[in-house]
Amino acid sequence: MAGRIQALIRVTKHIGEQVAKPLRRGDGPNKFRLSAMDTATTTYEGDDGWAKRPPAILECPRCGGEIPQHNSRDDIDCPHCVAEFGYREFPDLELKHLTCPVCRSEMTHGQRHPESFDIVEWATCNACRYHWEFKHSYS
Repeated sequence: MAGRIQALIRVTKHIGEQVAKPLRRGDGPNKFRLSAMDTATTTYEGDDGWAKRPPAILECPRCGGEIPQHNSRDDIDCPHCVAEFGYREFPDLELKHLTCPVCRSEMTHGQRHPESFDIVEWATCNACRYHWEFKHSYS
């Protein structure tokens, strides 16, 4: 009987580890990546600077299709037509959304200084609380 209880405990522990494994981050005291939306309003991970901007989905002005730009320095080439743009033309194209680099969800984004910048200045993922900021001087 004791052997069966120990086996049941081992199986239960193994199942629990398998359920928690994809959620673990592995560093620091908070070993879980996902946050409970009702208990936390702060972010757990983040980056700043244009070089670390999350992947973007832009609208092609020629065919209306979605153009992925994985990195802020990648050329912007439409996979649906022959339209090609340099990375410096990013402000001239319509940004549909940014994609969270952690969980791949669509991010909420915006501008704090639309009169000064033609680009997105921040983005937050509501699924995992990742946050990105465009770092710039306020002078």
